Amino acid sequence: MSSTDPDIGHLLSNPSGDKPATGRRFAFWLLPLAILLGFALIFGLLFRDRLLPAKAVPVAHAVGIEEALENEIPQGETTAIHGDLLFQASGWVEPDPLPVKVTALTDGVVEEVFVYEGELVEKGDLIATLIGIDTRLERDAKAADLADVKASFEAHCTGTQTALKQMDAEKAQLAIAEANAAEAADKLQRYERLTSGAIPADEMQKVRYDHTRSLAEIDNINARIAGIAENLNKIAFEVQAIQARIQKAEIDLEKAELAHSRTRITAPINGRVLKLVSAPGQKKMLGMDDMDSATIAILYDPRHLQVRVDVPLADAAGLGVGQTAKIRCNLLPDEVFEGEVTRIEGSADLQRNTLQAKVRIKNPNGKLRPEMLSRVEFFEIPPKSEGSGKSEISSAMGVAVYVPDRALSGGSVWICDPETSRAESRSVTFSEKKGGLVRIDSGLRPGEWVVLDATGVRAGQRLKPIFND
Repeated sequence: MSSTDPDIGHLLSNPSGDKPATGRRFAFWLLPLAILLGFALIFGLLFRDRLLPAKAVPVAHAVGIEEALENEIPQGETTAIHGDLLFQASGWVEPDPLPVKVTALTDGVVEEVFVYEGELVEKGDLIATLIGIDTRLERDAKAADLADVKASFEAHCTGTQTALKQMDAEKAQLAIAEANAAEAADKLQRYERLTSGAIPADEMQKVRYDHTRSLAEIDNINARIAGIAENLNKIAFEVQAIQARIQKAEIDLEKAELAHSRTRITAPINGRVLKLVSAPGQKKMLGMDDMDSATIAILYDPRHLQVRVDVPLADAAGLGVGQTAKIRCNLLPDEVFEGEVTRIEGSADLQRNTLQAKVRIKNPNGKLRPEMLSRVEFFEIPPKSEGSGKSEISSAMGVAVYVPDRALSGGSVWICDPETSRAESRSVTFSEKKGGLVRIDSGLRPGEWVVLDATGVRAGQRLKPIFND
């Protein structure tokens, strides 16, 4: 072997041969180790709350209790009278009774849209237009056809007047011819009474010819009169046909005008745009299977809203049409809406184990929107009071929030956020205590989770709620 062999040269320069191999193995493991450490760091940052144990604390719901204030209601006035609270259920706001679809009644392509979602519209307002040049040309063509048929009718009417005048002229000629025939007949009779030879034969023959010619003229005029009468009958039948053509042309024009007017889609009701289902350039087909293939927009009346409530079957026995209810929405936590059960669905939901009911919202707020989550409280229907006094005592119900007194710490309470399970300190004002409960006047809403023992709890700490109702 020569001294320049690479293996021998390497061995000569590094007789042991171990240290460089160990360095390479260490560099090979360094990159995967760094990647694993990076993943572990990211995992720890993302899931540190779940990895660290949450503090277990006893919690209870802030209870909303209705308190009645007795007021004297004059006879003839009405107020909502609620019985005992039966149960509560969640629901979603929706139009009452149904949303209204704005539909294109003819096929076409959307040219322009004039409204947006959430916009208020009035009945008759322009919602959108379809490209209508073809329907406009069709309407103009039908209008021209109608004008042509009407011109034919006028021409036939003029021909009728001309024929009637010709009839009058022929009748005058007939009277003259009849007079001439009578004169020729009289002359012939006088000549025939004369003695033979008194009148030359040529003259006698001429008188006979004049009488025959006058009779022929009468027959000729009568034939012309009969022809004019037949022409008038023909014109009369043609007029009937033209009138039928005019009626058909008017119907065709009305259909063309209707088709052209349908390129302007207007609002059928006063309401708010719930959803837009069109855009400029989009085609609309009336005969398609897709139920929204011809829909331009969906409207609803914001003055008529209801809540679609899924009532658990365990509570559904207490449902009844006409039942009073109270509705609360997270959008307006301090406002309570009066409601009334209007409908109960005919079948239950097997998967959810619920029965759906519709609760009409009386005097809804303009800020409410469909599909907003709501909480509905159903009350027992109280018995009707007997008697016909001039006034009656009615209860004006107000909701007061109560929490256990041990949840109160000075002028604040600790609450547990139901979504994040984080602790939050809330400043509240309270008034009276009764039965181990404290009435909270402000700072707390019904249903919030109140921490009963906040020892060692800090703001933002993750909690494990243990309900103690």
